[in-house]
Amino acid sequence: MMIAILTAILACEPEVRTEYVTKTEIITQTEEVCGSLQGRQPCDFMLVDIDGNEVNFHSLIGKPVILDLSTMWCYPCNAAAAEVQETQDAYPELTYVTILIENRHGVDPTQPDLKDWEETHDITTAPVWAGSREVITQDPTDSTEFYLRSWPTFYFLDEDLRIVGYERGFDQAVIESWAEELLKEE
Repeated sequence: MMIAILTAILACEPEVRTEYVTKTEIITQTEEVCGSLQGRQPCDFMLVDIDGNEVNFHSLIGKPVILDLSTMWCYPCNAAAAEVQETQDAYPELTYVTILIENRHGVDPTQPDLKDWEETHDITTAPVWAGSREVITQDPTDSTEFYLRSWPTFYFLDEDLRIVGYERGFDQAVIESWAEELLKEE
């Protein structure tokens, strides 16, 4: 009986592969080959930009990425946002993207929220996209969404969008160190 249960459990495990998509390949990933684990590419998903256009997360393939998962009500997130443009200007070879998960009222951000975030923090060239709690998880074993235990959380991705690291909380020196590391790998 125990062997039958163990066999059934093992048969249900998804195939684990460490493949990733390069910018020249067609993106045809499934949840089994994408995720938020180090060395993997995050699963593709759609977000909304400041102009209300849908943007494909995998459109970022081609340059290293600093991904900032933030909320408008979070003080450390606001402190990080105040440094976004300076960091983007200092490291133009990478893309610094902020995905706002919640507005000041704890709900999905709107276009006016995105514009307010950009204006408040003088962000002019780094993308700010509207996300939702659907792109995050607090379960470290659920690798299809971004694992998040504190605000803000940063993910550092190479030019093929493979995750090379992440950081909880905000420390500008750490962000700059990761930016330099990402550009060394290029």
